[in-house]
Amino acid sequence: MVHKSIPPLVVIIILTCITQCDSKNDSEYEGFLNRLKAEEDYIGYFETESKCISDINDAYIRARRELFIAINRSKEEPFDSIEKFIEFCKNNSLLNQECEEKWEKVLTILSFELYANMPIFEFSTKNITEHRDLIFAEYPNKKLGLDLFLPKDSIDKPIPCIVAIHGGGWKVNRRLWFEPFAKYLASHGFAAVTIDYRMLPAVKVIDCVYDSKAAVRWVRSNAEKYNIDPNRIGAIGASAGAHLVTLLGTTADVIELEGKAGNNHVSSEVQAVVGIATPAFNMEKESWLNELLGASIEEMKLISPYEYISPNSAPLYLIHGTTDKTVTPDNSQDLYDKYSEVGAYVELTWIEGEGHGFYEGNDRAIKMATSFFKKQFKNN
Repeated sequence: MVHKSIPPLVVIIILTCITQCDSKNDSEYEGFLNRLKAEEDYIGYFETESKCISDINDAYIRARRELFIAINRSKEEPFDSIEKFIEFCKNNSLLNQECEEKWEKVLTILSFELYANMPIFEFSTKNITEHRDLIFAEYPNKKLGLDLFLPKDSIDKPIPCIVAIHGGGWKVNRRLWFEPFAKYLASHGFAAVTIDYRMLPAVKVIDCVYDSKAAVRWVRSNAEKYNIDPNRIGAIGASAGAHLVTLLGTTADVIELEGKAGNNHVSSEVQAVVGIATPAFNMEKESWLNELLGASIEEMKLISPYEYISPNSAPLYLIHGTTDKTVTPDNSQDLYDKYSEVGAYVELTWIEGEGHGFYEGNDRAIKMATSFFKKQFKNN
């Protein structure tokens, strides 16, 4: 058999590629570590690792590095990477048995907080001004940020502001996911913010409620600074985010739901709401949802928009797919029926033949929502 030597130039190219790849991975890993360390008070990864991992050896460090890079690059929830890492820890007798549940929880929180995430659809425009990373709520272990988008053209009078709250089962996604919604609204003459909020399993759903209320209060407190009309604040959300915004529209200044994240001297009331694939929390029907969220019936009623509907509820526009199996269509129907019963303003549009994610990857839902907000706020 004749062996052919690899030309020296090819060897150099291969070695260069390997070196550059390793350098890129090193930089990516260090960057992820720095982000993780910045969130340690909230996530608690290193504290849990010190208690639950019996031997932080070289093999473990390599596996952890592989996990962190996978999370950093993931555009969806990296469940497979987490399961693989947990199995590695178990198979190598590194995970203390009494820590298994705690270890899985902290890895889940870590991945949900730090995976890449992507916008709900592509949208770009040059006619808006952006204000990034504005802190709207502060807790002992977490600061929450929002991004504010404003029309670039100067406007004489204050304009309405829409608070956009992403979905994701109260567990995943961040404000980047809903950024196209906020930018679209800003390109049509509104101020708009997209917000982060604390999520399961790090907190309970009522904490998500506190954070959404805090965002509205921040907008109202900073209205004059950004030429926002504090009496024309709307909210839009999808799925879990729709639950939060519908609750905003039905629970103006309910003390038990306000939280204490700041700006409590102003109201959390909103004047118009759009809910896309909205969970109603109608506790006459719900059984699986309280189990999913780990909440009692009493706790569920406290955070149920259905329970608070009154003639004073904010005008509501519901958009729902007729074949939604995640949040079934009767949720929006129940909200619509109760709104109608008490005489509050409500509209409902069915998206025929579409399931839960009909609003992803396209702008049709935000177009309908923008028309509703323009009508409510007369923002032509």
